[in-house]
Amino acid sequence: MKTYLNILFGALILLGLLIFWVFVFAAPFWLVWNCIISSKFGLPTFTFAEAFFVALIIKWLFGISDLKEIKDKLSK
Repeated sequence: MKTYLNILFGALILLGLLIFWVFVFAAPFWLVWNCIISSKFGLPTFTFAEAFFVALIIKWLFGISDLKEIKDKLSK
């Protein structure tokens, strides 16, 4: 019985950390878009899920290695 509780608590902690990471990853983009950009330029607002997936696609398309290459090329 005790091992089942350990597995349950471990799964809950893992789920909590995953939810926390999603919030930390997407919240800045979501807040900046909805509070500043959409109101200033009359654009539609994002839901939190849309903001997460857009931020994820941007991170995937323009990763850190790509930005380092661009910075190195510009500094030469």
